Amino acid sequence: MTGMRIAVLGAGNVGSTIGRGLEAKHDVLYAVRDPAAPKYAALKDRARPVGEAIDAAEVVILSTPWAATENAIAGAGDFRGKPLLDATNPIGAGFALTHGHDDSGAEQVQRWAPSARVVKVFNTTGVENMANPAYPDGRAAMFLCGDDEGACAIAKTLCLDLGFEPFHVGGLSRARVLEPVAMLWIQLALVLGHGRGIALSIATRNS
Repeated sequence: MTGMRIAVLGAGNVGSTIGRGLEAKHDVLYAVRDPAAPKYAALKDRARPVGEAIDAAEVVILSTPWAATENAIAGAGDFRGKPLLDATNPIGAGFALTHGHDDSGAEQVQRWAPSARVVKVFNTTGVENMANPAYPDGRAAMFLCGDDEGACAIAKTLCLDLGFEPFHVGGLSRARVLEPVAMLWIQLALVLGHGRGIALSIATRNS
């Protein structure tokens, strides 16, 4: 697969870190409301108005805070069948998931963006691992799920480009499992004090 034009919707820590990691192989734009704002100075000409960046992109990565996600999607307009890689987590008051068991944030994103091909990915670890997923015992795992195989294949490629070991775990409803996995990482890293330099991985053996 050749380099793609990617729009990152949400240029905070997560979005900008993923974007920087992909810039070596892809043309990355950042979809922001005010490209001239001082906080986007480091992005230079890669910061573009939301509609312009989304229109120009082949793939969109969604990395907004959950509270801002619905408005961000509405401002992006029609995704016209583009893959929308959902890196958000539906965390609300009391640092609890707002969706679960019979729904997920990713499924809500699909309802907000019905013309997109939504894939849940890049949500189960911290920003430090987005910058560097390599560990002495191997690469950190990155889980993904979605209903469209083509969009999932693109998400898997971008996982590999960032250095992750990707694992496709099924259709978009499997985000009901992956979003709690994000909460597990947060519990281990931040609440139980293991620190942000930890990651989940999959161990395999032949027998």
